[in-house]
Amino acid sequence: MNAVTHLLAGRLWSSAGFVESVQLSFSAGRVCAWDDLPPHPPGGDGIFDARDAIVIPGLVDLQVNGALGWSFQSQHRQHFDAVVAHHLAAGTTTFLPTLISADETTLTASLSVLADYCVSSPVATLPGIHLEGPFLSPEKAGAHDPAALRLPDGPLLTRLLSAARGQIRIVTLAPELPGSLELMRNLAGQGIVVSAGHSAATYAQMQAAADAGLSFVTHAGNASDWPHRAPRPEGFWGSEPGLVGSLLADDRLSGSVILDGFHFHPALVAPLARLKAPHGLLLTSDASTVAGCPPGEYSGGGLIATVYAAGYATSGRDGRWLAGSTITLLEAVRRGVTLAGLSLHSAVGLASATPAYHLGLSERKGHLGVGADADCLVLNGDLSLRAVIVGGQAMDR
Repeated sequence: MNAVTHLLAGRLWSSAGFVESVQLSFSAGRVCAWDDLPPHPPGGDGIFDARDAIVIPGLVDLQVNGALGWSFQSQHRQHFDAVVAHHLAAGTTTFLPTLISADETTLTASLSVLADYCVSSPVATLPGIHLEGPFLSPEKAGAHDPAALRLPDGPLLTRLLSAARGQIRIVTLAPELPGSLELMRNLAGQGIVVSAGHSAATYAQMQAAADAGLSFVTHAGNASDWPHRAPRPEGFWGSEPGLVGSLLADDRLSGSVILDGFHFHPALVAPLARLKAPHGLLLTSDASTVAGCPPGEYSGGGLIATVYAAGYATSGRDGRWLAGSTITLLEAVRRGVTLAGLSLHSAVGLASATPAYHLGLSERKGHLGVGADADCLVLNGDLSLRAVIVGGQAMDR
């Protein structure tokens, strides 16, 4: 990697909009100055000339399961390195390694190894772990192994948290399961984001969960219910908001969507983003073990999947369910523009500033103001990736 001291940006993303002709200065891995481009910009070593390009903050992903056939349940540092390198090279400079449902022995061992890795993470910033399961609804298991699912269990949660040694940042569970409210109060009391996912919770159950500390919905609309008709005690079929309707209706709830064109209908992203503004919706890749893999059959890391040439993967346990996505977060940003009709400014914000906000990292991540980490992407006009800069160092390409 090569050190960058000054970045000359033709268009630079800011929270208020794109700013034209800016010179960013980097020092000690941070942005130390933001100035108008001088009439005669400097040249030489340390100067990165992007005057014909778009510069955006490094992307922040709350849910990355793996890539290239490896998952974060592999418990091997070299596999972790390969996954991190894959996502980092595609512009995801900060993310939460995600573990899915597994037996207790596997989860505790994986959490312990992964916690050490996060603390000593190499180039990408890994601010903690997203634990997706095992307290999920069998009815909404999706690609999770149904045999690995458990009812909410306080002592088990304590053992999992202990194994992770303070590194768990998000826990996804099903709020309707018996005992879930106690777990949510416990997690929220420790500052851990409590998220609903793989759930058939009703609006009433989601309201009770929000009262207990629930604040997020994991990959809304995927392995969770949309508004629909459901039987009422009176005997007729009444309106039931489900998880997605609860996200729409409750200002206490924020959520993520997987914008690969398959998990969440692109036509709904822009109106949902407007409704939940300014911080209530974000993009995630939910990149699975098979992200970046060619078409074929795969098994590992708790996932059985078939990858198709069209760019999606289905679960080998039940071909009706998608098995996470095969994309990286930058591709979600592109599809936000091309498929969902978002402005580039909005799409970038949903994949950088908003997730950074939910992780409590807004001072350092998700923007390029003075004091922020010098993590940024240089995009060509067609939104292809020209360069990734991490901590003021330009990655080799």
